[in-house]
Amino acid sequence: MKGHEKLTLLLCLIWTATILYGEMFSFYMPFLFSCSWPHLSSSSSSDSTMNGKGYAADYVKVAVIADPQIMDKTSLRLPSKSLALEFVEFYTDLFMRRAFFSSILPFKPEVILFLGDYFDGGPYLSDDEWQESLSRLKHMFGLNTEEIHSTVKVYHLPGNHDIGYATLQSHKPEVVRRYEKEFGSRNYRFMVGKVEFVAVDAQTVDANQEGSVASATWDFVSNVSSDRQLHPRVLLSHIPLYRRDWTDCGPHRASPIINQRIRHNIYDKEVSYQNYITEESSNQLLNLIRPVIVLSGHDHDQCTVTHESKGGPVTEHTLGTISWQQGNLYPSFMLLSARNSPLSDTSLPEEAVLTRLYIVLFVLTIISLLLWPTSGLSFCHHRFDDMVECVRKLINIYRDGTKEKNEDENCEYEMIWGADGSMHLVKKVLTQPVTRTNDIGPVERGNAVMRATAKKSVNQLTEVCLSMETNADSEVDPKKLPPRASKSKAKMVIQRLVSTFRMLILIAAVNVPLYMMLLFKDWIDK
Repeated sequence: MKGHEKLTLLLCLIWTATILYGEMFSFYMPFLFSCSWPHLSSSSSSDSTMNGKGYAADYVKVAVIADPQIMDKTSLRLPSKSLALEFVEFYTDLFMRRAFFSSILPFKPEVILFLGDYFDGGPYLSDDEWQESLSRLKHMFGLNTEEIHSTVKVYHLPGNHDIGYATLQSHKPEVVRRYEKEFGSRNYRFMVGKVEFVAVDAQTVDANQEGSVASATWDFVSNVSSDRQLHPRVLLSHIPLYRRDWTDCGPHRASPIINQRIRHNIYDKEVSYQNYITEESSNQLLNLIRPVIVLSGHDHDQCTVTHESKGGPVTEHTLGTISWQQGNLYPSFMLLSARNSPLSDTSLPEEAVLTRLYIVLFVLTIISLLLWPTSGLSFCHHRFDDMVECVRKLINIYRDGTKEKNEDENCEYEMIWGADGSMHLVKKVLTQPVTRTNDIGPVERGNAVMRATAKKSVNQLTEVCLSMETNADSEVDPKKLPPRASKSKAKMVIQRLVSTFRMLILIAAVNVPLYMMLLFKDWIDK
């Protein structure tokens, strides 16, 4: 097998392994190696009764997902229905669908909790566009499948990209109506095991409380506060609670820390955007609801902080986005175990998969095919052997002459002019001349003239060495190359390009069908 054929086979196998890992196996890594339910890894679970499914029977398994923020015409300012937008939408949707079905569902959660921002430009989409995005969302997370409907309870929380802030909700009430028609109330509470979850529309808590939108949220919070608390509570807020600038977010954060930023509308001074809830509103929520844990999103990266409240310290876990397009290269999710007794336990968000480096691999493939030596992997070995052989033969040719010069120091040299005007040195030995035979021919001591047969032999061997050096070193002056070695550089470049293209076609013929098969396998409803 020739060198380029071996290289093509090697690159083909590398591409196949990379595609299989990047498009399939890497999404199973959290389930197989890096993630587990908190109650299975904690020491307290050893005292729990285990059922046939292999987990403690007195726990409810909750998977938490934040900020899918599926792309639409507002995301990249691309024309609606354009090929570029369709292309980006397909791959971001496919990536999140794989993360959900391969990284989250294998854990068999009993409850799935979404922390908002399902859409990117939700308030600015027409009804038809919004319904189309909703269909994509349901397909992405299998919300239309019998498996989810029959075995998993799903809860939703609104985000600012879904219904906007208080001012937009007031001016476009139809946005809120279509959201609530599909996902339910913006402010509500529900039980999971013996833990009470309280969902709050965080986009309205910093608005003017005299407005109907903000007042509805705070009325709900007051009602929760006035009720007798029988179970531990978990506060759900799309926007994180207040934290000081440059607050450390813990070891799970990958991106730089984002500080507080608030924008207000010019005409009514209401909040149009904020990174965190204000300090005053955060303290009110903590003191009125009295949660043991706070779950939030919006930040697109992991952050774990501790807040002080009247009831004591409260830990907040901010989840990273599950979408790589939204800035988190490793789609994140949370595994939460809610007990059927008045206790709760959580795990930190876990990264799911490696990003794929197909572009880097493609560049390396092109470079390897273009620059790979035609003699294959043994190129350096052959070149070294040729140079050694050339040096060895040169040494054999001139070794005797050099030795004689060193040995015959006691001698005389006489200049003799030939008939053709050439000069010769004739060595006269002071002692008896000794005749010696070698490979080139008889040479007598005292005779410095080399015979014609020796000259011819030296010239032939010199040409052999020149040919070896020419084959071993392509930088030799082209004028000194033998006629057969002086090929046109342009022709050589064209031949190499054609050979590279032919090998690329072979690699693609094997791996493109594999890649397309994996795409359709994951995209088609199961």
